[in-house]
Amino acid sequence: MGIFKTILGLTLLLSLGSANAETKFLNLGSGWTAFTKQSDPFDSSKVEVIQIRKDSFIFRCNEMNMEAPSYGFESLSFTASLKYVVDANSPVDKNGGYSTYLGGSDLVTDDRYYYMKLSESDLNAFKKGNVVKVAGKYSSSGWFTKALNLSGFTKAYNKMCN
Repeated sequence: MGIFKTILGLTLLLSLGSANAETKFLNLGSGWTAFTKQSDPFDSSKVEVIQIRKDSFIFRCNEMNMEAPSYGFESLSFTASLKYVVDANSPVDKNGGYSTYLGGSDLVTDDRYYYMKLSESDLNAFKKGNVVKVAGKYSSSGWFTKALNLSGFTKAYNKMCN
């Protein structure tokens, strides 16, 4: 049993060392943070942006996730209705979901996210706007709403999705 623990410990140490060299966070300004991965195995300055985050919102290319209250440690993914409104424009109805992980994955976690795919017109509205309010609802639950200041969104999104 002792040798097993030693091998397991060394494996974990080696995998943690390589994970630290490959992924990191990058401040993009205006409250935006990027999660990056090293794109060149020999040059740690070359990175690819995997996702961007500000407040309770996480974006991946053509996808928006909004953190929601969590009620336990489990695996779930449901369809959900979402709406957003940018500044004083008309609300936009979207189909999406409510899940334990980003983008609708049903990984076992204690996190909850509303998520939706973003069209080109959605992205253009976000890039031109100042504030977006997003609401999500699944089953008979009420609407859950959050707002995001879009300052710096265009720069952060374009760094990720060119």
